[in-house]
Amino acid sequence: MKQIIWGYKKLKEIEMNRIKKLARFTQKIETEFLIGKKPMELIQSLKERLVNVVVDIRFWSVFPLYFNPISLRILLTKNNIEYVRFQALGNPSMLRNQAGNNHELAKELYQNYINSYQKAKDQFLELYKKIRFKKIYCLICYCDTLDPRNCHRFWLREALINAKRINLGFEGNFVLERDIQPIFQEVN
Repeated sequence: MKQIIWGYKKLKEIEMNRIKKLARFTQKIETEFLIGKKPMELIQSLKERLVNVVVDIRFWSVFPLYFNPISLRILLTKNNIEYVRFQALGNPSMLRNQAGNNHELAKELYQNYINSYQKAKDQFLELYKKIRFKKIYCLICYCDTLDPRNCHRFWLREALINAKRINLGFEGNFVLERDIQPIFQEVN
């Protein structure tokens, strides 16, 4: 009987450790939009959330000039924040145009794009591996929405969390909307 109780406690401890790992991973990923923000407003927002690394996931990132990749990198570096760019994780305009105002279709198209475009897959895995380190990451784009149904930065965050869930042995069902399957089934 003692062995059964000990085994149960050990399984419970293992399960709690997995849950804690998932929670820590989830807390490491923030999101931020740039539209309408001035550079110092962005810096203040990032510092308030203790962000160490900005992950630029804009497919097209020329305007405004103070947020182009070079200017943004300089601004962030001056404020001791690392900048990385994963352009292939952006949401191409052809997909946005195809979806129009149908946000469910937009999300599906984006997930299919990440799943089928090799450079996007590679960048996804690279980003996933980076998040394992003890830093707080912030996905940025130029969308102006805080509604998770409407922006690829939230969909990408969701996919990263799903990858971690699967890696820890959970089902990959963490979604912001129902009936959407994870876009990656296996991550080492």
